[in-house]
Amino acid sequence: MGMRYRAALDPPAETKRQFLTLVVWAFFLVTAIIVAASVGARSTMTVDPAVVDPEDGGVQAELHRSRVARIKVALLLGLASPALVSLWLRRRYRRHGGYPRGITVELTDDELRIWGRGYGSRVGIAHASLDERLVDVYAGRLGAWRQVRMRVRAKTRMIELAARADEADGARGLRVDGGEGDCVELDREDYDALRQEIEVRIRAAGTAPAGGR
Repeated sequence: MGMRYRAALDPPAETKRQFLTLVVWAFFLVTAIIVAASVGARSTMTVDPAVVDPEDGGVQAELHRSRVARIKVALLLGLASPALVSLWLRRRYRRHGGYPRGITVELTDDELRIWGRGYGSRVGIAHASLDERLVDVYAGRLGAWRQVRMRVRAKTRMIELAARADEADGARGLRVDGGEGDCVELDREDYDALRQEIEVRIRAAGTAPAGGR
C-alpha cells in the first residue's frame, strides 16, 4: 500500500526566503534610482542653465512634472512593488503555502521517499529502524515551537520528518532536544498515519522500532 503526502512547512527554506526578499528590495531600489534619474527635469541643450529664469512658467512646469514623476517612481518602484513581491514570497513560503506543497513525502511498498524543491532521498523500510524525539526549534521569522520528529534509518541512509508536537507527546517519554528547524514538517494527521504504517512494516519485517528515548 502506498501513501503520499504534501509537506506542510519547510523551515530550511526560511533562509532562502530572507535572501530572496533582500534581493527583491535591492533590485527595486536600484531600478527606482535609475528610473527617477531618467524622469528628472529636462532643459534644452541650447539653453544656458545660468541664464534660465527660475520664475519662467515653462521651468516651473518642468520642475513640477519632475517632482511628481520622481514621487511616483519612489512610491511605485521603491516602496509598493518590493513590498508586494515580499508579501507574495512570504505567502508562498508560509505553512501550507505553495513552496512546501511542492515537497512530496511518499511511502511505497518498500521505501520511504522525499522529493521536490531540492530534496531527493529514499530509505528502504524492510531493515530500517525508527526512533522519535521532541525538538524545541527556532526558525527565524517563523518563530519557535516544539516538534515531534521521527528518524527512519537504514544503513547509511536516513530521512527525518517532523510535525507540531501536542500535549500528549510530553507523556510518551520521548527525549527533548534543542535545535534548528532543519527538517520538513507534515500535518500532524499525516505524520501519525505515516509513522504508524512504517512501524507496522518494520515489525512485519522482524525489526522492532527503537524506543527513541
